[in-house]
Amino acid sequence: MIEKLWENLSPRNSRIVKMLWSAFTMFFIGFGIYLQIEADIGFPSWNALNQGFSIVFPITYGTASITIGLSIVAIDLLMKEPIGAGTLIDAVCVGLGTDFFSMIDPLPEMNSLFAKLIIFMISLFILSIGQYMYMITGLSCGPRDAFTVAVGKRCRKISIGTVNNIISAIVLTISWAMGATIGIGTVISVFGLGMVMDWTFKMVRFEPRSITHESIGKTFKVLLTNKE
Repeated sequence: MIEKLWENLSPRNSRIVKMLWSAFTMFFIGFGIYLQIEADIGFPSWNALNQGFSIVFPITYGTASITIGLSIVAIDLLMKEPIGAGTLIDAVCVGLGTDFFSMIDPLPEMNSLFAKLIIFMISLFILSIGQYMYMITGLSCGPRDAFTVAVGKRCRKISIGTVNNIISAIVLTISWAMGATIGIGTVISVFGLGMVMDWTFKMVRFEPRSITHESIGKTFKVLLTNKE
């Protein structure tokens, strides 16, 4: 369904629409992260790392996310995972989206643990759906997802959700050492996000390792020439 947004467009226009769609999706994911922050029952692994980084250095959560995202881009390149326009859009726009929603703060204050758990679970589905929404463009995964896929390609007997869980556990340990907030939300993320991701991808019949991602060089070549 999503592919219909660009499938009948010229090569140049299809890339423009894909990039705009990716940027929109990053803000959508940023909203999911904002929900987790507002739930305040513990940070998931990558978010905990962002928080830990913002504690060690006097910067905002979003700035920490952007800094770490761009650093992971360098690791992805070392692992020979294709880097595209979507990777850079993710590295920048998720942090901007999170800071934006944190600034306008649309949610009322929550005191009920049950309400916080519901908001947190909703955020997991938003993150999983968001991952599908931008990965389907083929403009390359975000830095963290590209890393997960790169590891997944080297461990094909393990589901992508399980690979995600292993990476999350390692990142969480580092985050804890940096002073990040750890709680029930953290535990739910470590064990639940991978399952939600597997369920969501299965529901939409999406296998991330089957996507052939486009390099950033190819994307800009098409933008300049309007030819595939």
